[in-house]
Amino acid sequence: PEVRDFRTGAPALGGGIAEYAPWNVTLQGDNEAVRVNAGLVTGNYFEVMGLAPALGRLTRSEDDGAGVPPVMVLTHEFWLKKFGGDSGIVGKQVRVDGSLATVIGVVQAAPFFPLRMDVLMNMVISPHHVSATMEETRTHRMTEVVARLAPGATLEQARAEVATVYARLQGEYRDAYKPALHFRVALIPFREAMGERAQLTVWLLMGAAVFVMIIAAANVANLTLMRGVRREHELVVRASLGAGVARLRRLLLVENLVLTLTGAAFGIVIARGGVGLLAAVAVRYSPRAGEISVDGTVLAFTLALSVGVALLLSFVAFVPGEGAISKVMSGAGQRTTGGMRRQRLQRGLVVVQVAVSVVLLAGAGLLTRTMIRLSNVSTGLSTEEALTMEVNLLTPNELLSNPAAFGGVMVRYGQMRDQVAALPGVRAVGLGSSMPLRGSGIDIQLNAEGIPVATGDPTPSAEFRTADPAYFGAAGIPVVRGRPFYDTDQKGSAKVVIVNQLLAAKLFPGEDPIGKRIALTGMIIRFGPYTSEWRTIVGVAGNTQDGGLDAAPRAVIFMPFAQEMSMGGGLVIRTDSNAAALAPGAMRIVHNIAPTTPIENVLTITQIKDQSVAPRRLNAALISSFGLLAVLIAAVGIAGVLAFSVSARTNEIGIRMSLGADRGTVQRMILKEGGVLLAIGLGLGVAGSYFATTSLRSLLFGVEPRDPVTLAGVALMMAAIGVVACCIPARRAARIDPAITMRAA
Repeated sequence: PEVRDFRTGAPALGGGIAEYAPWNVTLQGDNEAVRVNAGLVTGNYFEVMGLAPALGRLTRSEDDGAGVPPVMVLTHEFWLKKFGGDSGIVGKQVRVDGSLATVIGVVQAAPFFPLRMDVLMNMVISPHHVSATMEETRTHRMTEVVARLAPGATLEQARAEVATVYARLQGEYRDAYKPALHFRVALIPFREAMGERAQLTVWLLMGAAVFVMIIAAANVANLTLMRGVRREHELVVRASLGAGVARLRRLLLVENLVLTLTGAAFGIVIARGGVGLLAAVAVRYSPRAGEISVDGTVLAFTLALSVGVALLLSFVAFVPGEGAISKVMSGAGQRTTGGMRRQRLQRGLVVVQVAVSVVLLAGAGLLTRTMIRLSNVSTGLSTEEALTMEVNLLTPNELLSNPAAFGGVMVRYGQMRDQVAALPGVRAVGLGSSMPLRGSGIDIQLNAEGIPVATGDPTPSAEFRTADPAYFGAAGIPVVRGRPFYDTDQKGSAKVVIVNQLLAAKLFPGEDPIGKRIALTGMIIRFGPYTSEWRTIVGVAGNTQDGGLDAAPRAVIFMPFAQEMSMGGGLVIRTDSNAAALAPGAMRIVHNIAPTTPIENVLTITQIKDQSVAPRRLNAALISSFGLLAVLIAAVGIAGVLAFSVSARTNEIGIRMSLGADRGTVQRMILKEGGVLLAIGLGLGVAGSYFATTSLRSLLFGVEPRDPVTLAGVALMMAAIGVVACCIPARRAARIDPAITMRAA
């Protein structure tokens, strides 16, 4: 009804409103079964999305409703991967969750949102989605919607109309839109929604690349200035022989174009090899990651950048006029630093390199410290030497339509547990609906006996899980109060539950929860195979990081695995050591008992932790690589400028040493020159980092953007590298022989 209200009350969405629900189905073959990501869609979904068939047809309005046959549309990627691009698949029937569905077509290659989809099916494959209760209950929100603007309509117009409709619904149906639940409706352009999560990371990488580009350009500009000094005689002679300023500029432009275009060509080669890494970063944030490639736009951008840098370098260099021959004739052709203006420019470029390097290093340091902090977060588990695997013997449809199947399922789960427990090295095997450090995705509402909920307040809720008596010990989840489940907690026995510490504190603050009673309420009672009878709390489990190492603990309620049905199921296997080595043997046992059931997410606890940290580790590695590259270029820049200064001042240094200056004095003179540049760059870099790193706030964990320890460490690191870079030309200056220098002069 909520969707119908928007269809009729928002003319600006006259291009259509389609519904879709992310779902998981099991594609069953003769000897194997594959769990695939499905989208349950209304018939107008592809029309609203503007997608065309690559093969066969797509869903339409005749495919909606409860009495129609199930049909399936394959995504282009899944069609190629699973069926090898076989056009004969159209019209064939496949078994999905025990039912037959006809493959009617393959959709054109396109990214899907919000999750990756393998197949798209009409709603009838899930009886629950086409039930009268589902379709007529305003509070049972299991579908998402996507809309297309009507011709001529604007986004602002659509937003205004939707806001008007929603305000009316909140007034007419107060129970469905309680203010305390903070429901809201937002219209987001599809292109923006698809890239929203990737935006910050991609801009961060782009910023780092720009910073490195600035440093590299500054370095090459400095080298160009130095080369210009050495070529001053040549350019003066050319000018005196009739070459005008414009012609000399063109000469320099051609030379610099050769330099920048050659560099760009090497860069493109490296980029082609590294684009897969960038796609791997982006795939965590956007379904459009597969579109990343070195295409015409990238090549045009690279060409424009190369030409721009070449123009910059050509106009940085000094070009003499026609009258410059007088300098040569007057003996002014000796080696020179090119004047104070040129020296200031050179030193300014070195300062820029150091400052920008510090900013990059500060960002890399903060992300690295974030990764370290996350790695040190306690999972809440007393042991991490465990292997987990998900084995869903009951599909959602079977769970809702055939509760009697639960008994046979429990027998097979018991066989798996007993046979895996007999493997060498296994200490304990537990059964549960969800694996440790992973969310169940099922939230249920609760009533606590004797504790009324104030009018308007949201009903307390918790994440629903089931566990057998051995689960807590195998997973390493401590039961800090009361008892774990017993073998006597079976179907038909007294209803008992275990809550975690967070839920206990939320429901019974300052009280002992053992012996108190809670009951399930809300939509799960109306639509699930559960009752609202009171259940006694017999234990309190420790909090665990099920939402990720960087997330707050979640409120969780556990029910006995043998007492309550669940959509999920799996094994937690605790071992003496090397849990990963048990995977092949355990999977073989499970496959023998349930040959047509997919075995998914076979992971150790350590691997699950690594998955949680992986995106941040990748960010830290990428930014650190940019930072280290920047530091290397900056160090070369400092050493190069000082080396040129030493070369240009050979006569001066020789005279100083002839007049009594020792090697140490000469070294200190050069080190001081470089140290001043380094100090100014460090000061500007630390100041810039203080403000620039605030943009990283959402990517950090356990460390502030302006963390003084990180800024101090970065400054010390850059200072040490800069001093080493200064020492090389300083040592060269100290080795100058004054006698040879004076004779050459």
